[in-house]
Amino acid sequence: MVNVCIFIALFLFMYLSISGAAEVTNPLGFMAPVGPVVFLVSWPVINAVPSLAMTIRRLHDTGRSGVYYLFALIPVVGTLIMVYFLTCPTMHPQSSKYGNRRQV
Repeated sequence: MVNVCIFIALFLFMYLSISGAAEVTNPLGFMAPVGPVVFLVSWPVINAVPSLAMTIRRLHDTGRSGVYYLFALIPVVGTLIMVYFLTCPTMHPQSSKYGNRRQV
């Protein structure tokens, strides 16, 4: 475990270092593209849970169950259905069967 931590620390130090020119003997030079790739892969995963939670809350505001989110899995038509559901006016201004609205 210590070796992994040292490797990660060394990788981050060398990856984020911007001084000087790159050396041919840089042991982590082949990993330079890894940083952006990790970011591009992890960003949708990190944003999936908050996005799902906000969409289900909005469906609850319109008086629908969160199960309606499964319509999003249908190509093209599901997207149109979700746009319709999410742009509908709020059915219950103060409370619904899913709980009271929070006062902001």
